[in-house]
Amino acid sequence: MRIAKQDDWKTEPMPSGSKNITLEKLYSQQEFDRITAGVIPECMEDKWFIFYEAPWVYLHRSWTGFCIFKVRFEVVGESVKIAQVQVNRDPAQYSNTDDESDACLLGILLDSRAERDVRNQMLGHIKYIKAQSSNLDES
Repeated sequence: MRIAKQDDWKTEPMPSGSKNITLEKLYSQQEFDRITAGVIPECMEDKWFIFYEAPWVYLHRSWTGFCIFKVRFEVVGESVKIAQVQVNRDPAQYSNTDDESDACLLGILLDSRAERDVRNQMLGHIKYIKAQSSNLDES
């Protein structure tokens, strides 16, 4: 498996208009190794470019190169936990402003890389987005 590096894809830095959000996740060393191997898009449907430069994992949209998430990890005993998450809040680059939705999406992306089953998380995320959309329509 090829390990993704920053110069494998077009990337933009995280803009100053970013925000820290909370996501509590704990991974085994083996899962962390899968996450930090990253993702290099192979086709148009691959929406993310992910790479690791210690101590941060960077998640960029593949089409634009915009950095959407930065995740810092730290070792805790035999495990690795999320210590800090930054999310892009520049409206010219990323239109979502819902911290809960972003935390859920990021959890799905990381857990998927760790090879965890994310089906229930994805269904929950879709239901959440639909509910938020309905709430906006009623306003």
